[in-house]
Amino acid sequence: MSDNQRPSESAAAALTYSGKRTPIVSALGIDEQAEEILRLAREFDVPVYQDEDLVHILQQMNVGQAIPPDLYEWVARVLAFAFFLKDKVPEGFSPTATRSAYQRVRDAYGED
Repeated sequence: MSDNQRPSESAAAALTYSGKRTPIVSALGIDEQAEEILRLAREFDVPVYQDEDLVHILQQMNVGQAIPPDLYEWVARVLAFAFFLKDKVPEGFSPTATRSAYQRVRDAYGED
């Protein structure tokens, strides 16, 4: 298998974000563990964002590890998606600072 190929197993990752610190990896799973992460997300009404590339990168990290700066924008889009679905905003939300990112999420997933 080349470095660019990925195994055909299912994978999932969960992030925790308090709004004050960098998001951390709170769970990682392959196959049955991935299914359990998704089951718990559904049970507790946690939005699920599907991004195979991001999960692949997060799988290289450890649970409890803060996401690195090079993933901030990528993860910010995931968080914006989750906040949008829950019709919430993070503490300290500044519309002018986040308007364009919020609009991209709205355009991609929101109402017309």
